[in-house]
Amino acid sequence: MTETNGKNGRKRLYLGVDIGGTKVQASLVEESGGILGRQRCATPRDGSPDDVLDAIERAMTDVVEKKGLTIDSLAAIGIAVPGVVDPDTARVIVTPNMNLSGVEIGAHLEARFGVPIAVGNDCNLGALGEKWLGSARDAESAMAILVGTGIGGGFVQKGKLWRGARESASEIGHIVMQIDGPMCGCGNRGCLEALASRSAIERDIREAVAAGKSTVLTALLDGDLSVIRSGMLRRAMAAGDELVTKIMHRATEVIGYACLTVRHLLDPDVIVLGGGVVEGNSRFMMPIVESIVASDQLPGAREGGRVLLSALGDDAVVLGAVALARRRIDRSPFKRRFCTHPKYPQLAWVGFGEVAIGKKAYTCDVFITVGGKVKKRDKTSVKQFYGTSHTVGPAELESVCKGGPAMLFVGAGAEGRVELNEEAREFLVQRSICHKVLPTPDAIEAYNGSDQRKAILLHVTC
Repeated sequence: MTETNGKNGRKRLYLGVDIGGTKVQASLVEESGGILGRQRCATPRDGSPDDVLDAIERAMTDVVEKKGLTIDSLAAIGIAVPGVVDPDTARVIVTPNMNLSGVEIGAHLEARFGVPIAVGNDCNLGALGEKWLGSARDAESAMAILVGTGIGGGFVQKGKLWRGARESASEIGHIVMQIDGPMCGCGNRGCLEALASRSAIERDIREAVAAGKSTVLTALLDGDLSVIRSGMLRRAMAAGDELVTKIMHRATEVIGYACLTVRHLLDPDVIVLGGGVVEGNSRFMMPIVESIVASDQLPGAREGGRVLLSALGDDAVVLGAVALARRRIDRSPFKRRFCTHPKYPQLAWVGFGEVAIGKKAYTCDVFITVGGKVKKRDKTSVKQFYGTSHTVGPAELESVCKGGPAMLFVGAGAEGRVELNEEAREFLVQRSICHKVLPTPDAIEAYNGSDQRKAILLHVTC
């Protein structure tokens, strides 16, 4: 089913809003899940509830107005909030790092904009987003573990969130992994979050430096180790930093054993790892996690319990918020009759060195994202890295597969010379993305005939 029109012949559009401790992100989203625009603004950490609500409304209004629309033309809005919320009343019970506790955010925004509002926990909605369009799209049950400043989780079974008796299920960051371990922000000791989140990694690095250990991060960050972003951790390990590598290895081991605990407790089809720490350092972390899970000595009756990486990245939460909003107006994306796909262009092989995409001809290598956008392939960077443009690696796939296609087609040229290297194939497997590498004319035919959410990379010229 393609995009469905709403009233007045317009496409149904939604807002997904991710309220974080440092930023608010509002995304304008098609019913198919295609993201038309994003707007970010800083979260007023020391502001009043009204200050935070003003920032949320500003981000929402800005992203819609940039497309020449008004919020009251939207079908529904989904709001993701960190902390404990009551989705039935759209009320924030308690949230850290911002002043929204006790605020009936749903009632406020509905009165302000006249649009149906759905509210949920951010990590729960991250799991829902991965089930809708991400790595868990084909799974009956999935547990998402999101590792960032803290660690959160969400469990989805048959398209439904497991919320718990107190609306606080799946708080995996607060399972105790070490008795009498480090103090956690929740007030308990030895929580997963206190051992393996970015905050915990930062703490361990600072303590080691204070004890006389050295790290390249001191120079990279001009001596300020108060905030160490995930990208900096990756740079330090790439430079051979023993301290950072040791601390990251230990944190990853703890995450691996947390996955093993989830496997034994819930036995989901898949466990999806995401969040900034994992996304920035997945090539280091995944082999460690996979090794721990593979060492499990307790067998099951069937295969299952795979650990995957998020296919949606930063967009998982906003897309989960949209899925929740669609449920609010009885258009659940998990019901077959409401499943929609983006409108994809029709491709044609014109001849050697030329393809047609829609009505436009291209004489260069291109790729088409899952949202149907056509982009020129950066062959110069590929050649610099591999010495040839006939090799496709994971760095290139990050752009090609943004948005989480279920299927990737690769047009390997008229003679089929382009290949995915081993790391690229692993990239796709870890995100549950199927792929076909075919001569370009055959890849075009297969792409045109596919009814899946899809992307394609086309080798057109030598």
